[in-house]
Amino acid sequence: MKKFIKIFGILLIVAGLGVLMIVPGSWLLGYIAQRGLNSEFDQESASAMALNQSVIDKMQGAAEIEKIRELARAFQRQLHSEQTIARLEIPRIGVNAVVVEGTADGSLRKGVGHMEGTPLPGMDDNFSLAGDRVLYGAPFLNLDDLSEGDEIRVKTTYGIFTYNVVSTRITVPEDTEILKYPGFEAITLITCDPPWDTSHRLIVQGKLVSAELLEQ
Repeated sequence: MKKFIKIFGILLIVAGLGVLMIVPGSWLLGYIAQRGLNSEFDQESASAMALNQSVIDKMQGAAEIEKIRELARAFQRQLHSEQTIARLEIPRIGVNAVVVEGTADGSLRKGVGHMEGTPLPGMDDNFSLAGDRVLYGAPFLNLDDLSEGDEIRVKTTYGIFTYNVVSTRITVPEDTEILKYPGFEAITLITCDPPWDTSHRLIVQGKLVSAELLEQ
């Protein structure tokens, strides 16, 4: 109910701006895109299993985290724009979205995009994602409701990663410090603030608390 109240408030605002029809139309496009992406990600995961296993077999005796990092590096080398790369779940705010590579318009129209050039989960760095708060299904509409300790889950084609929120803050679009390694393996979620404006960015950062290797 809280989400719908927030959506209604935003609709009233954008109605005043003369773009009321853009929002529901983009929501429909986002919904359709996510349905297709779910199938794509399932297929991507299934096709990756054999390759993943061949890498794992060559690393007999290595620690699980080392296997995950090698699989992450291998996956990163073959990434291309708008490819499905992960499923993002944030139970506190009801997010369940497939993540695609890139944050250009084509990617964000599908939902959540991975910042190109930033690391992937399992690479002991900062996995950075961007999503809209108003358009294309508004996956990050309620990102401001997250607080310290809330859980963020990411499933890739090679592992399952769980993070706990450690910080939230507002910054400006030019702030590239948010993409840097914070001293721990992290996930960084980026969206506009306030929802109908692009003058600032809301940043939610989580710290990795567990990583599980996917095996056949």
